[in-house]
Amino acid sequence: MKERLAESGSVYLMEFPGLSVSQISELRGKIIDAGGRMYVLKNRLFKLAVADTPFEPLTDLLLGPNATTFCGDDPIAPLKALAEFLDENEMPPVKAGLVDGQLLSDAELSQLAKIASRDQLIAGVLGGISGPVTDFVFTLGALVSDLVYTLEAVADKKTEEGEAA
Repeated sequence: MKERLAESGSVYLMEFPGLSVSQISELRGKIIDAGGRMYVLKNRLFKLAVADTPFEPLTDLLLGPNATTFCGDDPIAPLKALAEFLDENEMPPVKAGLVDGQLLSDAELSQLAKIASRDQLIAGVLGGISGPVTDFVFTLGALVSDLVYTLEAVADKKTEEGEAA
């Protein structure tokens, strides 16, 4: 668990009352697809794993059965998958989470789940940057084409004048 924590940038805790084995498997699959991992751990073992780590603030929240989701580089995509599953199954929201060293409540995590994922944000930024550059390239191409057509027209006119004389 300590290795998994060391590889994680964020961790989320959720309660899972009444979930069947097939529902837990479905949820795990969605979280894996989103770049995270979910485990059902004994609270006592998880407390030992988070001792003397940045995730130690989660210790006070380890009451009752918990499922723990570990996230890699993108803390949003696994949270979105988790929040969508909980909404679909009318379950309580994510109990708490630690994102970039900051302990977040269920309300804060609900707001965080609504923003775009890291990949979507990067795509938006790149689209915003590449749009003006693409327009600039097309404008330069049009100017060069206009110049070529103008020079060609001048050359044709001079050729016609030379033939007429």
